[in-house]
Amino acid sequence: MDKNALKSLTHGMYVIGSHSTDGRLCGLVADALMQVATSPELIALSLMNTGYTKSQIESLNRFSVSVLGEDINPFVIANFGFQSSKNTDKWSKVDYELKNDLPYLSQAVAFLEASIIGKQVFDSHTLFIAEVKDAWFKKDIKPLTYGEYHTKLKSVVLNMFQKNKEVQKMAEKEVWVCVVCGYIYDGDVPFEELPENWTCPLCGVGKDMFEKRSV
Repeated sequence: MDKNALKSLTHGMYVIGSHSTDGRLCGLVADALMQVATSPELIALSLMNTGYTKSQIESLNRFSVSVLGEDINPFVIANFGFQSSKNTDKWSKVDYELKNDLPYLSQAVAFLEASIIGKQVFDSHTLFIAEVKDAWFKKDIKPLTYGEYHTKLKSVVLNMFQKNKEVQKMAEKEVWVCVVCGYIYDGDVPFEELPENWTCPLCGVGKDMFEKRSV
């Protein structure tokens, strides 16, 4: 089976938003979403079972949909698609609006507010059926399709994500901190190579009162 054939399906790209159980905003990028009924207006959304935001949506039973357009900044996809809301505040890095306590991307093409009314659990994904409670159209720009993402944006998004990882790795470092006064050693000589009789310049305790910490 050539799985590239699946990329020709014309579903779009969406940012799904919700709240975590502790009240924080969460979100992810999804491509498997479609309308399945008109009376009432129902949509189907499929999310990976391992996702943090998926579990939070399941608890809240509500979510927002921001429809991405062809003019979307690739950063948005990298931000929502390649890191977890469990340990990252994704929404703080983009312009967004709140409506009925749900977040929406300010630069999206259209918006939906939906409430879950049913679900089917599979090995890898859960299929949610949700009723659209509100919807509005913001700008006349062609929605980004899943196929166009793969042909036009995916390489840009992956490069952006990789560079962000490298920046984060460079920003992370370990330092030696005095547990008594909080002094951070920043000398040219590695802490491990300091003489055993070396003492903290602030409070005078020895090396054994320092511990290594990540900053």
